[in-house]
Amino acid sequence: IMLGKQSRLFCYDLLDAKDELDEKLEKSYHELSVVTSNRRENEIYDHLNQKVCKSAQEHEEVILGLLYALLTDSAAASKNYSTLAMIARDGMAHLIRMVEIIILEKLQKLQDSVKDQVLWLVRELVQTHVAGADILCYALLKQMPAGSTSRGDIWLVESLLHLLLDNRSWLESQPALIDSVLYTYLSLIPSHFTAKLAALREQETGLCVSLLRSKFMDCIQIGRDLIRLLQNVARIPEFSELWRDILQFPERLSPHFTGILLLATKRTSRRFISGRITPELEIKLNFLLSKVKFGQHKKYQEWFQKKHLSSPESLEMIPELIRYICCVIHPTNEILGSDILPRWAVVGWLLSLCQVNPVISSFAKLALFYDWLFYSESDNIMNIEPGILLMHHSLRSHHVMTASLLDFICRLIPSYCPALDKTVECSVKMALTDILQKGVVPSFDTLFDNPKLDSDLKAMLKATFFEFYPQGITPQTSCSIEESNFADQFALDSSTPEDTVITISDDELVGEDDEVTSAFSDVEGNEAEVFQVITEGRNEDDSNSSAGDGWNRITELPTELQEKLFSFREERNSKQLDECLEQLQKSAQNEGALMIVAPLLADLLSDDFGAGCSLYHEADAQSRSNERNYHCLFRHAISSSSILSLLVALHRHQPKVGYFFLFYLQKTGRSQDLFLPYSKYVGMFSEPFATCVCRDLKECVENECTIFYLLLPDVYKQFHDKICGVASLLNMIVANIDPVQLSKLVHKLMLKQFQMFGHDCQLLQETIISSLQWDSFEQFCVWQLLSAEGPDIQNIIIILEKLSLEEHPEAFSSALLLLKCEPLGAMALGTLFSLPVSSHCGVVDAVGSHWLNLNPSKYAKYLSQLMDKAAVKIDTLLEHLTRVLIYLNNNQIFEVSEHVLTKSLLKLFTSFPEFLAKNLRETFSKWNRKIRKGK
Repeated sequence: IMLGKQSRLFCYDLLDAKDELDEKLEKSYHELSVVTSNRRENEIYDHLNQKVCKSAQEHEEVILGLLYALLTDSAAASKNYSTLAMIARDGMAHLIRMVEIIILEKLQKLQDSVKDQVLWLVRELVQTHVAGADILCYALLKQMPAGSTSRGDIWLVESLLHLLLDNRSWLESQPALIDSVLYTYLSLIPSHFTAKLAALREQETGLCVSLLRSKFMDCIQIGRDLIRLLQNVARIPEFSELWRDILQFPERLSPHFTGILLLATKRTSRRFISGRITPELEIKLNFLLSKVKFGQHKKYQEWFQKKHLSSPESLEMIPELIRYICCVIHPTNEILGSDILPRWAVVGWLLSLCQVNPVISSFAKLALFYDWLFYSESDNIMNIEPGILLMHHSLRSHHVMTASLLDFICRLIPSYCPALDKTVECSVKMALTDILQKGVVPSFDTLFDNPKLDSDLKAMLKATFFEFYPQGITPQTSCSIEESNFADQFALDSSTPEDTVITISDDELVGEDDEVTSAFSDVEGNEAEVFQVITEGRNEDDSNSSAGDGWNRITELPTELQEKLFSFREERNSKQLDECLEQLQKSAQNEGALMIVAPLLADLLSDDFGAGCSLYHEADAQSRSNERNYHCLFRHAISSSSILSLLVALHRHQPKVGYFFLFYLQKTGRSQDLFLPYSKYVGMFSEPFATCVCRDLKECVENECTIFYLLLPDVYKQFHDKICGVASLLNMIVANIDPVQLSKLVHKLMLKQFQMFGHDCQLLQETIISSLQWDSFEQFCVWQLLSAEGPDIQNIIIILEKLSLEEHPEAFSSALLLLKCEPLGAMALGTLFSLPVSSHCGVVDAVGSHWLNLNPSKYAKYLSQLMDKAAVKIDTLLEHLTRVLIYLNNNQIFEVSEHVLTKSLLKLFTSFPEFLAKNLRETFSKWNRKIRKGK
């Protein structure tokens, strides 16, 4: 506890504990001061140079000591920086890491003078072109929250801005940093529309416009969110002129920029979106959405609001928070299937907070629906999931929220960008189609035609989304931006006067549900200037490329099969796939046809196997009212060898098919020969059986860990002769297991429902030896599972002979505990006493004395049999036995001797050669002394 203690780095409250980093830096500084005091400058340099060369630890301590001096002593900062630059042996990499930690985790706690020194140090690193200086600029950008006009935040914004302006040539040599600088300052400018901050806003505007005009092709790497940010500042004259060039004269910005479409179709990287959330907010949002249960979230949200969203200015942060939730936080399937607070609930809460400000409310809704406006088949459905689920779940108890969002999206489609209205409409409908196909919501019936919605809104919904009503036509899911009629969409007047001003009228944003007025809406014109379709630069993965080749070769297939494939391409339901597969069985007479069809099906079934599709929600259901496409595929594969061959070809393009097939068979097959079709499927690969199974299970554990552990018991049961004791599979199990799954497997192993290790002693030894290189927890899990299965105790003793207490403590102690729980047997005792005395006497002492304490008479009987039959080397046995005596009490020795051991020893004494009899005589004398004490 600080209790008034002062720090030269941090500002502490009275009861704050001293920061560990503060202590570490201070300690390093004091040690540095001791070795440099009363020395001349050249002596200090020589001494420090020798010190940093001794070891990495000495190097780190000197660097930290100099960093502390730099941050706390501005007068000597230049001198200390020069010393640091000369003695650093890692190009200042360690210094960069420590300063990054201070900026990201400690900046708000630093004293003002120390903050000044942090910026001074970053400036020096930039000016001297130290590698990694850009990392510190990224960290500083991340600490600039939107909406904040506090003195500290404005100081940081100004300081970094001046640093970048003063080092413009260095900035232009960092293309990735240019994007982050532009993204950050564009999002900050709307917060600075006050007379007090006019000078800062002008400097920010000058930097952003200058970067856009000189480095436009670097800047558009930001993607479509650049349009959103530029829209927010469109009323500033410099940006209005820029908008005119973007829309009418794109070649002025770059000869490679062919129009707004190129920007609109490029997704924004998570890096930019997460860069607008401070580290503290990022930690708390991730905690809310990964740890807090739905129903227990209110107190956390109240605290969050009080801490971060209590002022009117702080509400400007909400659109960025919503973008972060939609585009960056993508929960795992386990979280989606649990009672953790869902994303849509947090988004709904954030929207409710900003209702008091219509402009911010509109921008927040735009942030929620922004990826809908330019959605394509390659986009991630997780980006649009919160919006549809918020409307779906709010309909019952918060129907006003649902109505507000539905009204907003209907008005947004035609008004956001008149030049792109058809493209936006097509993209939104494609997003809705994807939502239905991937089962995010079962249907739109209750959403679009609900009695809680007013008649005007329902009429607007029906006019906008008529395809999704029962009486409408089937939506064209293959519609894409490239396939639209762009000559009609991009109608702009080439004669528009150059002084046209593009503005956003504030009074157009007066209602909460009014549409966001587009930055493009004031462009006037009648005649069309046709922009060419931009297809370059669209990133396509290998499967899409393969699919393209397949569609080019489709004419090589029979006409009937071509028709069925095109029909399935349009409808994408199991009925068309069923017809397609039946036709394929008739047509697939050669492997070539399967090679053509496989990539096509991989493309058409990408939604069924994609990131948004989870088997988790099917785990408790034996059947589904609506058959999924892969159900149809697997149903045909069970009865047809040609479709089974198709699965093998399909695996190349969609590696998930293997474990999906396993899960389908587990849920629909009979207990006898449950996985026989899968065995046939695996048999068609050239790799060994176990390798193929492990490959499919690895794909499963990487995508759906819960399904992996559901499959394991049946997989081991059905393929026990092929995969029992396979170390790679065992490692896969224990590397991803949690205590709950471990307990479930232990329970099933104890019930003898399956085996993981088998009875092959040699294979068990190899498996355990392999596990010795794994993490401690993983080894612990291995021995828990082995103990639950109940191994042959003799095998465990043999394994113990290969273990060392010092080198293999986890396995050694686990084996001892396993032996302790096993019943005493003659063969086990013989194996134990055959272990070498020099290396394993401790094992024999511990286990032997435990067994002797547990049942002396039985122990004596088995030991006597060993001596009578000479089953173990007698000298080894006697040495172990002598050590065991040390741990026993006298009464037990007397009881044992009364049975048979004394007779056995006498028999050995009279029958063995002299050199052995001498050892026997000594042992016998020890026994007699113990016996007399016992009596």
